[in-house]
Amino acid sequence: MASILEEKLREAACLGDTEAVQTLLTQNVNVNSQNPVNGWTALHWACKRGNEEITKILIDHGANKQIKSFKGETPSDLCAYPGTLEQLGVQQDELSIKFIPNYIKNPPLNGQVDIGPRLRPKHTDLSSMPTTSLPTTQNDDLVLKVKIHGSTDPDFIEIEIPKWKLTYNNLLKICCEELEVMDCQVERIRKLPNTRLRKDSDVKRLKEYQGLELVLKAPAAGDKSNNCYQSISTCKNQTILY
Repeated sequence: MASILEEKLREAACLGDTEAVQTLLTQNVNVNSQNPVNGWTALHWACKRGNEEITKILIDHGANKQIKSFKGETPSDLCAYPGTLEQLGVQQDELSIKFIPNYIKNPPLNGQVDIGPRLRPKHTDLSSMPTTSLPTTQNDDLVLKVKIHGSTDPDFIEIEIPKWKLTYNNLLKICCEELEVMDCQVERIRKLPNTRLRKDSDVKRLKEYQGLELVLKAPAAGDKSNNCYQSISTCKNQTILY
């Protein structure tokens, strides 16, 4: 049953459920346990979310700040929050400005883990509590490759989108954020080699590492600029998400 509690600890760190983290650690759950798919620990999730309180609790209970995921990422490699990075011992002059996608800044999560009654006897057995389906394994994020059609840079970049947020609009927003374009500039999203994505059901059929292209709208007549990264003033009515 230890693996169930370890998964709950990572889940609680992901959600920011401080009380659940503290309760699970009193059950002698291995604070450095790693997810069997991606190698993330609870500290990886706390740093990814920028939760300084949970980061401190985990470190105080022996969380290894140098432990690496199966991709070779330490918790600090995943963190874009200066306060949390300082807790990890990263000096201020070492901090780089990291882009924080909107779905990480504002995760649509309920904030609590099911560990039973919050006030419980000291020896309550938590191992029988059910786990919930949350982003604690690599399988919960879909990795896609995306680039701008016709760009002078031929390379794709990889993006991650949680499967529970896999809709056309969310895919468009995340692609635009990562490629630094406005969603009002995009004519369509193309699944390579030649399929146009139109609706949520199209997006839900995407497979891991699928290649995508953002096809941008042609410049308006009289527009002398050939730069696809247009001025924000051309999209006055659009909401900026970052």
